[in-house]
Amino acid sequence: MTVKALSIGLKGLEGYLVQAEVRIKPGTESMVIVGLPDASVKESRERVLAALGHFDVDVTDQKIVVNLSPAEQKKNGPLFDLAVAIAALKELDMIKCKILLDTVFIGALSLDDMVVKAEGMLPALIAAKGLGLKKIYLPYDPIIPIHMLKDLECIVVQHIEEVVQHLEGQELLPFLPNLTPNDKIPLFIDSPQRDFRHVIGHEQAKRALEIAAAGEHNVLMSGPPGCGKSMLAETFPSILPTLTNQAQLEVMSLYQLVGLNKGLESP
Repeated sequence: MTVKALSIGLKGLEGYLVQAEVRIKPGTESMVIVGLPDASVKESRERVLAALGHFDVDVTDQKIVVNLSPAEQKKNGPLFDLAVAIAALKELDMIKCKILLDTVFIGALSLDDMVVKAEGMLPALIAAKGLGLKKIYLPYDPIIPIHMLKDLECIVVQHIEEVVQHLEGQELLPFLPNLTPNDKIPLFIDSPQRDFRHVIGHEQAKRALEIAAAGEHNVLMSGPPGCGKSMLAETFPSILPTLTNQAQLEVMSLYQLVGLNKGLESP
């Protein structure tokens, strides 16, 4: 029998659904991962086996085959650890309940069986929301605004045993701050140093920039040095509208993917 658990893969900022298929059969003791995994995915073998050991599972003389589909997409990062471990535990009958196909598991595993954060979690969450998935298990990350992800039930866990307990129907104690989608929490984006209203003259250029800001158009400014191009460009952000909820999440995703810890300020 083959057991499937869902996770999210990333190709740049774009996320896609990944099925972690696990089959365990008698054979030489080993764990094989297929589906175009890179080195960081292949290294999950030891982390997953350590997690299985926490449940006193005997995999002696067992061959564990993991297929990450779709097979044509290259897989990278440790975000699939949790999904692979849950599918393996289900295959070993350590999880009795059915794993629903609207539930996603993302997160890396440590050798002490903790579920830890990894790069790309926020883009993965946005992708899961866009794919219409209903429930997601993930580790805690203070810079991820879970309260902004409407219509997606985020279950924050610290240990793989908590995931198993919740799947079996036990409630987990929440440890997140009580935030709502209506909380006004601005991004860590520097305020414009110059204001558009302080620009004197340049009426035609200012009119073009106002139209561009209102209609979300691109602008190309050309002219000799000193005619005011840089000044207008510096003041342009001051007339741009406030970022929407989705746009804020996308900006934060870009920051995280390039390794900048820019998140949300405290209310």
